[in-house]
Amino acid sequence: MNRLSVEVIKDRAAQHGEPAWLLQKRLEAFEALQELPLPESRYTKIRGLDLSAFALTAQNANGARVSEFATEREAVHIQIDGKVLTTQVPEPVRAKGIIFCDMRTAVREHPDLVQQYLFQAVSPHEDKMTALVGALASTGIFIYIPKGTVLAEPLRLVYLLDEPLGAALTHQVIVVESGSRVTVLEEAYAKHPTALGPHLHAAISEMYLGDEAQVQFGALQNWNEETYSFVRRRARVGRDAKLHWTIGWLGGKLTRSVVESQLVGPGAEMEDIQVLFGRHKQHFDLTSSLRNMAPHVKGEIHMKGVMKDQSRAVMYGFIKVNPEAQQSNSYQLAQGLLLNDGAHCDAIPGLEIEANDVRATHGASIGPIDEEQIFYLMSRGLDREQAKRTIVEGFLTPTLEQIPIAGVRERFHAFVEQKWNE
Repeated sequence: MNRLSVEVIKDRAAQHGEPAWLLQKRLEAFEALQELPLPESRYTKIRGLDLSAFALTAQNANGARVSEFATEREAVHIQIDGKVLTTQVPEPVRAKGIIFCDMRTAVREHPDLVQQYLFQAVSPHEDKMTALVGALASTGIFIYIPKGTVLAEPLRLVYLLDEPLGAALTHQVIVVESGSRVTVLEEAYAKHPTALGPHLHAAISEMYLGDEAQVQFGALQNWNEETYSFVRRRARVGRDAKLHWTIGWLGGKLTRSVVESQLVGPGAEMEDIQVLFGRHKQHFDLTSSLRNMAPHVKGEIHMKGVMKDQSRAVMYGFIKVNPEAQQSNSYQLAQGLLLNDGAHCDAIPGLEIEANDVRATHGASIGPIDEEQIFYLMSRGLDREQAKRTIVEGFLTPTLEQIPIAGVRERFHAFVEQKWNE
């Protein structure tokens, strides 16, 4: 942090031609950055993280070709170490009036629209990492889907970490107007799967669904195991709109994620499916929060983790039902499978209900792999390792089959297979 100052923030804003209102937001975030704590929890203490060691203000994107990650016909946004490599917008997408561009371009070309939504769902004052993003992130993505627009192919967001001490500070704003339908697929990878030194990833994601909009948001995170990752996503879901989160967690040294879905319109629906596979000494702290804020809304949270070696996970599901959210229906389930004695997982459900005509239920289970199942499968000709893999596949499959994006299902399976074999 010692390389940052008010002067650095002002110089960067001037260099990028940022308007006065955005500079003011950045200065406020920088001030908060000095005071706010890291996003720790009861189960996660963040040690050994020196923010001043990372390249937080680097400028140039190097080391990759677009063809490595996308075809010319895809709508795709690619960043390396927090810098934009490219944003491709095929003509059929552009012709629909869709805005799909990096945040710097959006501020320049659509300033009023950006100001209407930026930092409205997620404040930079929530913790030290949201403040860091608010102060410095200038290469996020802005997506705007006009009213009544249906997009068949997904919009892809690819985030890469490459250089030692590289940092990716990203801010997503996704606005889907009434009656529109879109799929967004986010992929976060280390360009070099083996560690080249610590990396930092900090992200804010804000999503706004208009009435009767439908959004499928899929994300796969496979950073290398020297990466600190902090993500805060929040969505506001309008009347009769539907939001489906699908998130697969595989990489990182320490991952701290908060996903919050605010069902603000009557009849709004949300489903959040999160699946993780931990190994070595990885640590995952995952929160999924559902806020029922209108009548007749429906939400489900499904979190499932497989823990190997000395990995750790916390899966915290929280449902809050406001007084006005009568006749709402909420459910959460968290399950963990431990493959050996050194692995650990906590599943923590939480409910806060302020309405009297609702349905809200939860379930949680954590346990070791069943030795009797292993013995049975070995009696059928499998060796012990094959038996364990078969049990893990059976544990994950019911949840993975609920994922509506085929590419997410297939890639998660492939990554688990890869990590098991390494």
